[in-house]
Amino acid sequence: MNEAANVERGATGEGLAGWVRSPLFWLVLVAVGLAAYVYRPLFFPANGHEFTAQGEEFFFEANQSAGAPVLMLATWLFYRRSHYRDLLAGRGSAVSGATVLALTFALYAWGTYTGAPDLRLASAALLLSGTALLLGGRAALRAYWVPILFLLFALPIPPVLLSAVIFPIQLATAQFAGIVLNGISVQSFVQGDQILRPENTFIVIETCSGVKTVVTLSMLTVLLIDLFERRGWHAAILVALTPLVAFLTNGLRVVTLVLNPHSSIHSIHNLQGIAMLLVGLTGIYLLDGLLERLLGSREPSAEDGDYGLAATEAAPVAKQALRLALLVALLASFVVVDRALPRWPDRRGIAELPDALLARVFGAEASTKVQPDFQFTGSVRYLSHSRRRVDIDGAPVDIHLGVGDEQERRFTLLSPRLAWPDSGYATVEQGDVELVPGGPTVRRMLLRRGARSMLSYSWFARRGSFWEEWWRQAAALDRSPFVRPDHILAIRISTPVERGEASLRDAEARVRQAWARLAPELEGYAPTRYAPPQTAHQVAR
Repeated sequence: MNEAANVERGATGEGLAGWVRSPLFWLVLVAVGLAAYVYRPLFFPANGHEFTAQGEEFFFEANQSAGAPVLMLATWLFYRRSHYRDLLAGRGSAVSGATVLALTFALYAWGTYTGAPDLRLASAALLLSGTALLLGGRAALRAYWVPILFLLFALPIPPVLLSAVIFPIQLATAQFAGIVLNGISVQSFVQGDQILRPENTFIVIETCSGVKTVVTLSMLTVLLIDLFERRGWHAAILVALTPLVAFLTNGLRVVTLVLNPHSSIHSIHNLQGIAMLLVGLTGIYLLDGLLERLLGSREPSAEDGDYGLAATEAAPVAKQALRLALLVALLASFVVVDRALPRWPDRRGIAELPDALLARVFGAEASTKVQPDFQFTGSVRYLSHSRRRVDIDGAPVDIHLGVGDEQERRFTLLSPRLAWPDSGYATVEQGDVELVPGGPTVRRMLLRRGARSMLSYSWFARRGSFWEEWWRQAAALDRSPFVRPDHILAIRISTPVERGEASLRDAEARVRQAWARLAPELEGYAPTRYAPPQTAHQVAR
């Protein structure tokens, strides 16, 4: 009988007094306290109002995180595995555990230096993984990997990914809802992101896109899989079908919003969303039952469980205490990093705002500033942007110029929505072309809204590929010495098109003429290493 077993037996016999005399008890208590101190601000909002708002965002806001609800659900998943806690007293894996914990420290410190709370939040999953490996080895990690990965649901959807998919999903949701409405003899016409009816017009905005429904329903599906102990193909198929179920459910939600005359009331709107989420969960439950019959699924027996034997040989108490002491030291170092590590300085700014540049190029008197429709632009964010309507050859040309804010963590300007001047346009034709010979490759689209047609050329200057931009934002490189030299520019030039090929050629000529005037002014415009101009007092000093 080893020493750890004697301690366990003594603690069992003497109750709480036995645990209090054990150094392991105090080390665990200190480690938990430090972890709560370090990560509490990342999971829980600062006040009750933000906590209530976070609960609502849990269901609807695609670009918002919901740390507290996810933490509560993950805690329940950990509790379901409490009978595997003996694995954490096993031999462990010092090398792999220490390696993962070193990566945890690096990620937390980098997230602190760059002012990226999502990176510090992500380090919680690495911390738990390293702790499981250090204390119990791979067997412990296999036992707890589901709740550890579940914590990643607390992170916001990567903005580059979100912006790439959310507007196409809005358009697809509007199309699906229109098919359902016409299928039940409710006269409707879908035009872009709008559903037109004789009585009113319904716009499918971002909160109606269903992206957050996919995430929330995926979380609930993981909980269902864990509760029913599904494994293998059964679990994989259920997870793979969840986005489809979420899309169909959200489409039906949009139908109910269109048909309900009281949907504009905030509480009713939200209640319908929660009700349809329950409908989606019911659909997942029915699919689970169908898969159980088709695949012959059964609950895993104790003999062929996934985690190995829980009654593993315990490590000596001194060795367990040393590992816990290392964990405490790591968490204490996080506190030091929070208090002592310098932050990357915020250098956001533009010497000349986009509106001033456009007014200078095209003339303040000869152009009209167009106010943005923030409901249509949704989560697209700029450091600064402007849209002006100018006259070229007697016809209006709409010019949009936006400057990216790459230091922003939750939003981005990189969205296919850029090509649309406004809500309600449907695509007639589109393709990638050279704006001028040797010039930038741009997205050319012919759009139509009602009887009005619009030619739109749009592109992002100075941007990398999707994966390059995803990595730059995920790693917070633009909040570090690796910042890019110039801000990304979002450019759209659009103009109305009358009927006929000649009118289309004239419209293309106007676009190229506008670009010929704008292009020389963008050389060297909006560098990222912006230094505010010094005042006369500063210069004198």
